[in-house]
Amino acid sequence: MALDRFARQRVLPELGEGGQRRLGEATALVVGCGALGTHGAELLLRAGVGRLLLVDRDLVEETNLHRVALFTPDDLGKPKALAAAEALRRIAPDTEVVPRVAHLGPELARELVADSDVVLDGLDNLETRYVVNDACVERGIPWVYTAVLGTGGMTMAILPGKGPCLRCLFPDPPPPGAIPTCAEAGILGPVPAALAAVAAAQAIAVLAGSADLVPGRLLLLDLWRGRVEGTDVVRAPGCPACGRRRFEFLSPGPSAAVLCGGGVQVLPRTRGTVDLADLQGRLAPLGPARLAQGVLVAQIEGVELTVFPDGRAVVKGVSDPARAQALYDRYVAR
Repeated sequence: MALDRFARQRVLPELGEGGQRRLGEATALVVGCGALGTHGAELLLRAGVGRLLLVDRDLVEETNLHRVALFTPDDLGKPKALAAAEALRRIAPDTEVVPRVAHLGPELARELVADSDVVLDGLDNLETRYVVNDACVERGIPWVYTAVLGTGGMTMAILPGKGPCLRCLFPDPPPPGAIPTCAEAGILGPVPAALAAVAAAQAIAVLAGSADLVPGRLLLLDLWRGRVEGTDVVRAPGCPACGRRRFEFLSPGPSAAVLCGGGVQVLPRTRGTVDLADLQGRLAPLGPARLAQGVLVAQIEGVELTVFPDGRAVVKGVSDPARAQALYDRYVAR
């Protein structure tokens, strides 16, 4: 990788030659390739991080385009992780970019976190963040929590063993439906870019080995009102994760869950690969079924069923996980 690209960054006393070298040798995991994830991944790539792991379970939709980086209308219908990887490789062909089109459950979280030096949060739900937190605390891998909604958001670097973790901040998940989704509350386009920039800067500081990074410093931004606030989160002695080291979110959870943007995701009960062409042939007599961008999209019983090669499916047109699971069992599972 040509170091001249980073000349303006290497002269920073906070980074220097040694810090830039450490970035080039590092692996960053970006969980979620929506607005936060694409902005954050691009910033890490341009900063010189040598290897990026990307994981996302979803497809690019038109409603994403007002706030994401990297994607264009030509990417509609593509898996987000693959579309992001293609764009990033065009920016920096020498950087290793490894996409995974998958749901980030406990097993995959453990696998990817173990292969990373820092984790950047690009998720759209708190449930998966608890999984990431448990995996990172268990392994001792730093991660940067970030969440956005409406006109603002928050971010905090989590350094296991040095400061609080996510469960010190939010001890238990809220009840289902307690937190509005971006589809319900909306989101201002520049907000993810602003929060992702702060989060990426913290991730760079982690990888460079900076002593200036303060564990437990939660930063809150409201771009519409021009407000920036900071508060210190303390480590909870009785925290189930970083205190008692009970990683309950790394145990298998329910196989069906309501998604932020609408619809229900259903996970396969066993790992394996689905023959999408064969499934298309079985579903075609029941309604339109087409293969596109490596996934199968079928219209059945008034709902849209999107099936991925790993057996995962997103059922749109339903809000009841039990109903989505029933449709999955009827048409996808064998």
